[in-house]
Amino acid sequence: ARSILANAPVKHAEELALLDSLHRRQFRQWFFELACGFSVLFYGFGSKRRLVNSFATQLAESAPVAIVNGYFPALNLKQSLEKIAAEILGLGDTTGSAADLAALIRGYFETDSRAVDAMYVVVHNIDGACLRKHQAVLAVLASSPRIRFVATIDHIEAPLIWDTSTATHFNWAWHDLTTFEPYTVETSYENFGTEIKDIGPRGVLHVLASLTENAKGIFRVLAEYQIAEAAMDDAPAAQRKPGAATPEMPFAGYFAACRDQFLVSSEMTFRSQLTEFRDHRVIQSRHAADGTELVFIPLDAATLGTILESME
Repeated sequence: ARSILANAPVKHAEELALLDSLHRRQFRQWFFELACGFSVLFYGFGSKRRLVNSFATQLAESAPVAIVNGYFPALNLKQSLEKIAAEILGLGDTTGSAADLAALIRGYFETDSRAVDAMYVVVHNIDGACLRKHQAVLAVLASSPRIRFVATIDHIEAPLIWDTSTATHFNWAWHDLTTFEPYTVETSYENFGTEIKDIGPRGVLHVLASLTENAKGIFRVLAEYQIAEAAMDDAPAAQRKPGAATPEMPFAGYFAACRDQFLVSSEMTFRSQLTEFRDHRVIQSRHAADGTELVFIPLDAATLGTILESME
């Protein structure tokens, strides 16, 4: 379906080009509003990613620009803030929660010894699923006059994610940026397939939300195991463990770990819970050549880390 849509002819090309040129004429106005202390927020039908990135390229001529892709379902805001602190600001200590890092970055711009005088933060889909619970953290950054926000929204109820205090910190200047462009990149991570391998993080979170705390704990045991094994795979060659691209855990070891944490009391109960996970395509299993049953979650370590963070 995607290949068919990609080869479909573009309709109203001249009108779309005119609309694009009209938006680009507003770059100076948007820049002026940012300089006056406003954050710029774009709404409207169609993908705004390409046009906003063009604007960000011009912004980069005057100050560093950090781009956050809020539409990415495995986005980890803490990791994004760590990169901003370390790579843009050159800060050494980037430990702590996302809120701690936001306060650290804001504090950097309040000191007289800063090497970077100002910074732009561009957030594609600030109303994205992984960012909705972090609006207060982002608002801490936006409250600094030297950190200037440019963001887009697409959900019709997106303004509801900001209370009065948060909205005041952002100080949005709203602009209609209707482009009629397809959401090709934004939807490329969505799970539109029906095959088992197409399980996505949003589907996993939806399933977990309906389960008991013990069931969530069972999921967490396997997720943390896969994250740890993936970290070993990223270690120097001498420390690496052989294994598949997606780490797999022997069933016996998985059951023992869950029993030790008092999540299950019997193998029958454990298998019953695994059946529910399999029915929802959250956990899969296979048999090795020696007959050992191996279980795994068909997601990478970064995605699992984001899911565990969301569970907290």
